[in-house]
Amino acid sequence: MIQWDEQGQQLLSRGNAYWQRGDREEALKTFQELIDRFPDRPEGYNKMGVILAETGQLDQAEHFFLEALARDRLHVPALTNMGNICLERGDITTAIQHYHLALEVDPEYAPAHRNLAVAYRRNGQMGAFVRHFKRSQRLEGDAERRRFLTQKGQSTGWLIYWPWILAAIGVIVILSAVVHR
Repeated sequence: MIQWDEQGQQLLSRGNAYWQRGDREEALKTFQELIDRFPDRPEGYNKMGVILAETGQLDQAEHFFLEALARDRLHVPALTNMGNICLERGDITTAIQHYHLALEVDPEYAPAHRNLAVAYRRNGQMGAFVRHFKRSQRLEGDAERRRFLTQKGQSTGWLIYWPWILAAIGVIVILSAVVHR
């Protein structure tokens, strides 16, 4: 059996890259390969479902999300995507239930908060809409900052300390001026 940590992550990343570039055909092929190589993992099924849902094939997408959940009943992206299918079909109550279940598993999953906000807005629950929308924005901002710092690596990680460095230099200059008077 191939190790998921290495090849599974590589296939998932490659499929995501194809999808983000808009090459659905290659993304579907790559996610199918992911399913073929790792049939017991939920990731490939979930990604296939996302692409199918994106193209309006809700029944087929639902099938793949359910396959993902059959492999891991607490797979947060698949739970959230099932909520999306329900929301798309107008079943707001069931969509909200799926989003809440996803958030019970991972309270920091920004897409579930964002989609829950949409469901609450459609349901006329503006207070809950605002609360979850703000939470999703904060979580997505935090994730973006982490991605930026990770991509830049340690060589530019010191930039986050720049204000403190300037303050320290200012203190040194002032102390030097006072001492040399």
